[in-house]
Amino acid sequence: MADTCIGNCGTATAADGVVTAPPGGATSWNWVSTHLGQDGAARITGYSGSATNGSELRSSAFAARVGDKVSFYFNYVTSDGAGFSDYAFAQLLTAGATDDSLAVNLFTARTKPSGTIVPGQSMPAVNAVLTPSTVPIIAGGPVWSPLGPSSGDCYDIGCGYTGWIKSEYTITTAGTYQLRFGAANWSDTSLDTGMAFTGVFVNGTQTGSTPSNPFQPSVPQNPVTKAFTFDFVATPATPIFIDPDYATGYIYDVLSGPNIASAIFPTIPGDANGYDVYSLNDVLLAHGVYSFDFTTLFAAGVTGFKLKGIDLTAALDPTDGGAFVTGLTFVAGGAVTMTQTPIITTTGVPEPAAWATMILGLGLAGHGLRRRRATSATA
Repeated sequence: MADTCIGNCGTATAADGVVTAPPGGATSWNWVSTHLGQDGAARITGYSGSATNGSELRSSAFAARVGDKVSFYFNYVTSDGAGFSDYAFAQLLTAGATDDSLAVNLFTARTKPSGTIVPGQSMPAVNAVLTPSTVPIIAGGPVWSPLGPSSGDCYDIGCGYTGWIKSEYTITTAGTYQLRFGAANWSDTSLDTGMAFTGVFVNGTQTGSTPSNPFQPSVPQNPVTKAFTFDFVATPATPIFIDPDYATGYIYDVLSGPNIASAIFPTIPGDANGYDVYSLNDVLLAHGVYSFDFTTLFAAGVTGFKLKGIDLTAALDPTDGGAFVTGLTFVAGGAVTMTQTPIITTTGVPEPAAWATMILGLGLAGHGLRRRRATSATA
């Protein structure tokens, strides 16, 4: 899930010390740590007077409707104690927002010698439901590799970890969102603190894991190239689903991360002929297909490909979560940044309003937030 990091962040797929495999069906999780953190990172507006250094991460963008339940699991880990009140938090922000003053606080955790450390003492009120609702520290020097040299250390009472805790929030305004996770040192930088957390679940399904709950673009569509940009973490052989706007074709291009191993395309009612798959330099690889395994031709996978042959006369239902959601698998795990650029034909150009509808927006089909219009254009 990980996308934009300030400081020290990472991804894990196996248990590590006091951080066990998470509940909820997550196959990987992320972490932030104050070890090698950045000065001024992981600040909360109005509540970070003595914070020193830290790390923060913003998730990939995802769409949510009114009533959708957004959830994730987290585990707070600290080697500090006594009066050194390190903290961690998660916030829900409108995608792309730079000011957290209007953020929804989804959890807070804070070091103190005894008693409840979740929610965090003297921190913003939590607007989400936490399960369990209050949590004390599981005491002892926590062994966890993201803490670096502080792993296994304990400064006075208060060090330890919480175990996995669930945070769930019900969306009140439809939109495209990101989660902001952070951990910060307090008063000094001598001993470190961090947090493990899973990816975003919407209504119990992890974002990007199914066609009905795809990743949304992480930044607005490029007004010049028309490319949609996505950021996520790939797990080998596990499909990741992404959903931009509709067109007669797409160019998929991995900018950084592992190569694409295979692709799965939706079957659109009224368009039963399949699609044509090309290399990035326009060599035809497959004709009339709904999926394709690139490793049958290229053992190392591909950095990108082109898909053509989508029939706009299929007149897609804007409330259909399938829309044109593409499933991708990757040859290895790791953070991926990629673009998906619509191919728009100039044959049978529609009226300007219809043209703008086709090529603009953030790919929110499946949530009924924007109408698509079919035209007589051919691929």
